[in-house]
Amino acid sequence: MADGSLARRYARAMISLADETGQTDLFAQQMAAFLEVVQQDGGLLGSVLGNPGLTTIERRAVLDRVLERLSLHVHVGSFLKLLVDKNRFAHLAEILPAYLGMADEQANRARATVTTARPLDAAMAARVKASLEASTGRSVILTQAVDPRVIGGMVVRLGDTIYDSSIRARLASVEAALLRSAAQA
Repeated sequence: MADGSLARRYARAMISLADETGQTDLFAQQMAAFLEVVQQDGGLLGSVLGNPGLTTIERRAVLDRVLERLSLHVHVGSFLKLLVDKNRFAHLAEILPAYLGMADEQANRARATVTTARPLDAAMAARVKASLEASTGRSVILTQAVDPRVIGGMVVRLGDTIYDSSIRARLASVEAALLRSAAQA
């Protein structure tokens, strides 16, 4: 089975469980927080929990010790245990985005990343968010990123669509036009 379909299958199961309890966003937050813990220290915990060289009992014991220290919803903990028991823990990083996508779809949400040369002030971020919400008809979760190479303007990634109104893109366009005209001459 392809990894993408496996991730979607597990995400769909988790979404169904979250819907029953009305905790879709809580489960997403807790799985994301757990994934961050797993990826700390170079991903040591994740490599242990996903290590097929260890027995399921050994990996499960490690997970149980970690879960004792975290206050996760019982269903999130059970889901993580299932992944360890079924030797699917290595797929958690693929399952989470699939889960988030399904949760966003159900909540009529979209996620957008706005990349600018300098951080946006609150008013501009609100204007960008409002514009994206108006154009998509969905509520938008806006994430900001800073990349000085943008120079000016912004690059907006909304799902699979990229809107690039950066100065860098405009300069690249001018450069390409100049090279084409030089080649034709």
